[in-house]
Amino acid sequence: MIKNNVETNVEGNKVIYKRYFDVSAELLFEMWSMPEHLAEWWGPDGFTLTTKRMDFTNGGIWEFIMHGPDGHDYKNKIQFTDIKESHHIYYKHLGDGEGDHDVHFESKILFEANGEGTNLIMEQIFPSKEELERVNEKYGAIEGAKQHIGNLAKYLEKLK
Repeated sequence: MIKNNVETNVEGNKVIYKRYFDVSAELLFEMWSMPEHLAEWWGPDGFTLTTKRMDFTNGGIWEFIMHGPDGHDYKNKIQFTDIKESHHIYYKHLGDGEGDHDVHFESKILFEANGEGTNLIMEQIFPSKEELERVNEKYGAIEGAKQHIGNLAKYLEKLK
């Protein structure tokens, strides 16, 4: 596990991101589960976040808007499919919540205790390799996800 950097692997229709954080699994899980924390770090560099509604339960829905640095708003809708506190969060990205399913994928966020800290493993699984490539070309998804994890690290540093 790379400490302080994001290790990224593409395997067919899946992208796996890994990073070690010098915090407990409980704290890292909290950063992913509370809207007030998510608003401080979610998204690539330059983006801000507005949560419309969030039901952080199995089957619950999170609707949010990512405000891009270019002034464009990106609506998103996520359904949580399996949550185990301080262990994992699984969800499906369901497009924009208004019928546009341009980006559809599943994510698995894993929190693995490692000594004094936690390994974060984020898997994004797309319907096909071609769909992963399309989303990456159109939205810069892989670099955006790396920045996303980096922004989490910056936020955690501010909290120390």
